[in-house]
Amino acid sequence: MAPKNKSAGSSPASSAADARERARQIADRQSRRSNGRPLGLILGIVALVLVIALIIGLVVWQNHKAKIPDAGPVPASANQYGGITVTRNGIPQHTSDVKERDLATLPEAPEEPDTSKTPLGVVSQDKAASNGKPVQLVVFQDFECVHCADFEKENAETIKKAVDSGKVEVEYRNLNFLDKATPDQYSSRSANAAYLVAEQVNPDQFMEYSQEIFSHQGSGGLSNKQIAEIAGKHGATVSEDDLDENTYRPMVNVDTREAVSNGVAGTPSIFVDGKRFEKGKFPEVLQKAIDAKSTKK
Repeated sequence: MAPKNKSAGSSPASSAADARERARQIADRQSRRSNGRPLGLILGIVALVLVIALIIGLVVWQNHKAKIPDAGPVPASANQYGGITVTRNGIPQHTSDVKERDLATLPEAPEEPDTSKTPLGVVSQDKAASNGKPVQLVVFQDFECVHCADFEKENAETIKKAVDSGKVEVEYRNLNFLDKATPDQYSSRSANAAYLVAEQVNPDQFMEYSQEIFSHQGSGGLSNKQIAEIAGKHGATVSEDDLDENTYRPMVNVDTREAVSNGVAGTPSIFVDGKRFEKGKFPEVLQKAIDAKSTKK
């Protein structure tokens, strides 16, 4: 019996030709990779994926960093209500009755504050009249508030002279009503910074620091680096990293909610020996309070 014919494709010559063709195709692919065309595309896709992953990671990190806990320490430079008190003899430290405040322990703030209330820590008018102490000036303010900046510009020197005379003690409560007005919660960040500065400087330095911070109002908010630089100009050693810690941001939140719950509807809200300043010329109102105290001595 004659042997069966093999197909043409299975001949040794054909198989060798196929192998050579496959080798040529592989070499061609390798050559094209080496000249950068397909390999460059692949690398570009990989780089894009890495950039996207980096952006996602950064957003997650920033969101975690921006999450402020409910509870936090009372600043050394503040009372339990978050007020920084400036007197002729200095900025009192460690005056709070508690070491920590917790936002979760406070009731929700009302939509419409009752402005007939006297905020916690503000002396009553009756008690102020007979306590024999300097006039208590309490200023609820927001470093992003244009009206607060105007008040500061117009009255900072008057307040400073009154404090230097020993006839007035001024308490600043820095709120965060306007956090949403800037992309990075400038009101809260600047309030946090004020506590750190007040822990290190004397009254004149602190008031001059505040004046300079207010001079930048309306710029969209200073960065922590810029705030740290201004702090350094006025005697405080505060770094950008210190500010990034947001140590006293819980206290800012507590201070703000407590203020709203007790009659502060906006900033600036100002109390002179327990009486809300609503009209008139502030220097005259303050001097009237000073004179009333002087006549009772």
